[in-house]
Amino acid sequence: MTRDPDSSPLVTTAWLATHLNDPDVRVIDVRWRSRYENGRGISFDDHDDYLAGHIPGAVFAGMIADLSDPAHPIPDMLVGPEQFARVMGRLGVGDDTLVVAYDNMGFPLGSARLWWALSYYGHDRVRVLDGGLRTWRAEGRALSCEVPAPAPAVFRPRVRQGWKASRDEVAAALGQPGTVIVDCLTPELYRGGGERHLWGLRPGHIPGAVNVPYMANIDPELAAVTAAERERMLASGRALTFAPPEILSALYREAGVSPDQEVITYCGRGYAGACGLLALKRLGYPRVRLYDGSWAEWSADPDLPAEVSEA
Repeated sequence: MTRDPDSSPLVTTAWLATHLNDPDVRVIDVRWRSRYENGRGISFDDHDDYLAGHIPGAVFAGMIADLSDPAHPIPDMLVGPEQFARVMGRLGVGDDTLVVAYDNMGFPLGSARLWWALSYYGHDRVRVLDGGLRTWRAEGRALSCEVPAPAPAVFRPRVRQGWKASRDEVAAALGQPGTVIVDCLTPELYRGGGERHLWGLRPGHIPGAVNVPYMANIDPELAAVTAAERERMLASGRALTFAPPEILSALYREAGVSPDQEVITYCGRGYAGACGLLALKRLGYPRVRLYDGSWAEWSADPDLPAEVSEA
């Protein structure tokens, strides 16, 4: 069996290149994108881009088609354990498989969410490729158009409640001194600028939440970038690996988030929030949960409060 990487939830491209052909390593491509229609964000899987070239041996998992619950009124909510187990089994992920997840944005969104989902369902042998496909390509590493057909495996889900927060649990945490809620979206959306939230029905954020934008985990100087600036940066080819631990530690400490607290991360639909959770777990924060419903669910309930802090 491949020896697990260290305790970090991240692996480097160099590590993956060395272990790419290990029989117990399963690389999963979770390319995911969003578009805006009538002022609202729409999530979709990017399977076509996977087919055009992926890390050799990588299988594709649709975060929307495979791992989001189509029967839930809130979009993109994680599927139940039975469906999750079926998908993992089809992808060749068993209880002893070392999963390496990646996407194509540089900063982990889909890959962080898959890492979180596997962790929630009791699978510890999962890592995120730091820098993702973007860094892999920039380093001139091989790509493949071959779609592998792994042997089916048996995945046994074991739900760990300490990884997920419900709407009621978030509501109960409001104003509690031992708990901090972290909004991982851009300052624009956090403040409540514009007519409404791109990922919800109302502008603003959960009352009392602090704002640590997901891109700040790459570089704290990126905390204030707008959506347009982000797209220009992605087009520039800049490498987007996680900031060193000492920089991340200062980032969260300055936001008032400390390891002795209970931390709940959220965003629009649970992707950027998973990125924030990944950063905190990398720092060793012991009690961090993702609010899966995030702003899409919270904003849909008019009885739940929202805070606007336009600047």
